[in-house]
Amino acid sequence: MMRTHTKARRGFSLVELITALTILAIIGVALTKMTITQTRTFQYENAGRRARAASRGAMNIMLSDLRMAQDIGAIDSLDTVNNRWIDIRVPIVFGVVCKVSGGNAELALVPADSFQAVTAKYGGYAIRNKTTSQYGYSLASSSDNVTALDASNTDCATAGYYADTLTVAGRKGTKVRVSPAPPAGTAVGDVAFIWQHVRYQFDTSGVYKGRYGLYRRVRGKADTDSTFEELIAPFSSSARFKYFTDPPAYHDTALMVAPANLNTIRGVQVFLPAESSDTIPGRTTPNRANTTTSIFFKNTRVQ
Repeated sequence: MMRTHTKARRGFSLVELITALTILAIIGVALTKMTITQTRTFQYENAGRRARAASRGAMNIMLSDLRMAQDIGAIDSLDTVNNRWIDIRVPIVFGVVCKVSGGNAELALVPADSFQAVTAKYGGYAIRNKTTSQYGYSLASSSDNVTALDASNTDCATAGYYADTLTVAGRKGTKVRVSPAPPAGTAVGDVAFIWQHVRYQFDTSGVYKGRYGLYRRVRGKADTDSTFEELIAPFSSSARFKYFTDPPAYHDTALMVAPANLNTIRGVQVFLPAESSDTIPGRTTPNRANTTTSIFFKNTRVQ
């Protein structure tokens, strides 16, 4: 009977196993740290993008209203304590005066965005004085309104204004009767616009606890109807408005303290310290993107 002898196989020694496990552990720790670092870097960059998006969104929203404001008479009131809100009169649609009567005026209005016109809240109208080139504002009370005139009314046509026959991008012009009474000296042919009352305000956010949000409030006539909504958040409590004046301050800097005469304000500077909505691991505070933008009113006069 033959016996087959096989060579005994040598296994791993304990030292070799420990060495291999140690190397694997070191590699694993390195890979874990690299993964955590990359994850946190991504979270950091993503938080920064969210903060910057909040700043850009706030700027885009306010620019459309504030840039339309006229240089005299546009600011109704503002926060003189914390500089966190500003009330402005924003034009909705422009036109010309085609008839003046004791208690109202008739206007021929150029075509306007239908959604903007429908969602707007009537605050009053303004007439431009030909001598001073300044607008006189008529503030609507709870009983004042805008009434569309039908085709049978020929007052505007008689005066030579045919806005209701003008069509731009599918939108037609209109002719309306507005109250209250127009400013003294109003005449046929004066430039006019209908406006709404808008407040921009930084206040405690209803979405992010302990943060601030940017609110937009559109006030109806005599404050009998208004909408107030939080547009975008979060911001830190240092968000605020500053003011450019006429005549300009030294080096044309924006002032923290508003002038007593609001008509000398020709623009605003807005500080937007936007924050990320969450706090990434390893940090105790959210990411912030500090943005400052300046907006000057239309037809600004500089002395």
